[in-house]
Amino acid sequence: MDFCLRLFLLLSIVALKTLGLVIEHSFTTPKIGFKSFVHIADFWQYVVDINKHGLDLSGITTLTFKVKACHGVRIIMSNSDDGDSSKPMYNFEIGSNKNQRSGFQRRNDDSLTLASKKTVFYDTPGVCSCDEYRPFWISVINGVLMIGKGLIVGINVIAEWIDPNPFIIRSIGLITGQTLGEWKVQIE
Repeated sequence: MDFCLRLFLLLSIVALKTLGLVIEHSFTTPKIGFKSFVHIADFWQYVVDINKHGLDLSGITTLTFKVKACHGVRIIMSNSDDGDSSKPMYNFEIGSNKNQRSGFQRRNDDSLTLASKKTVFYDTPGVCSCDEYRPFWISVINGVLMIGKGLIVGINVIAEWIDPNPFIIRSIGLITGQTLGEWKVQIE
């Protein structure tokens, strides 16, 4: 993405954050074993649905959080507001493959056909920690998906992908699967 567009997105996010109040919510994701986003049709059944905690996340474009987990931190963003896995979903994955890579997966629906899925990963060794909370942010703005370290959206990008067919986010779920995850999610 060119510098001017990235700067515009960053300034827009900073302007929005200065207008609102940020509240931190704590969540725990249990160790439930490996669950494949691209191979399980009803994947939403395995996530901790943070919408069910009285939060309206419809239309959200950024999320900042701290997480303590050994590896495989995943944030699922769905076009459904009630956990319908047949709707489009993104999987933001941090520290997958035993804490070696991070990236994105997209599903158009629950058909699990090759044409309905897209996967993009980048090398990010040692990005997660079993012993300390690590800060991250994710964003989905006009089809530009990004993952970054820290709590300032747009800074320290570790993964980026442009979705040619973006959708509106209506709900967010958290999952760690193979490890216990302790989360501090910041919601405006």
